[in-house]
Amino acid sequence: MTTTETVDAVVKVLAPYIGDTMARSATEAHCQKLGIAAANSVRPDQLDSLLGKLGGGLNIFLGREKSAAVIGEVRRTLGTPGAAP
Repeated sequence: MTTTETVDAVVKVLAPYIGDTMARSATEAHCQKLGIAAANSVRPDQLDSLLGKLGGGLNIFLGREKSAAVIGEVRRTLGTPGAAP
């Protein structure tokens, strides 16, 4: 999955919780900070780092339990390992 596709999928899940603009800007900013280039595919280790950063920020807005549930929803959406069925 490309970075653009990944960002779009993550934003779709996060938007109902924090709004589309914040979801997109946070996801894109973390991608940039983590060196995840837009034209490349996202490696599993990069995705784990991205979701870890996003999860940490979500803790502030949603609390730890809800944040973990939302990140789990993102993982299921992306079909990544570690996602609960």
